[in-house]
Amino acid sequence: MESRRDKDIKQRKDLNADTLYSLIRSSFENFEDHRSEKVQIPLADAFMSAFAMFSLKDPSFRLSQNYI
Repeated sequence: MESRRDKDIKQRKDLNADTLYSLIRSSFENFEDHRSEKVQIPLADAFMSAFAMFSLKDPSFRLSQNYI
């Protein structure tokens, strides 16, 4: 059931996670890849994986390992 508050909240077109991730990815795609041509993972994908690792709730990867 949708509450009145949910109806009043309007999603801003340029201020949401999808837009942020898109901007970050497009920035990563601008980096020149100096690796050999035999790589299987695009550099932008590797950077996005690193971004995902460090955008977790914990301030560091090491602290996140305490929960495992």
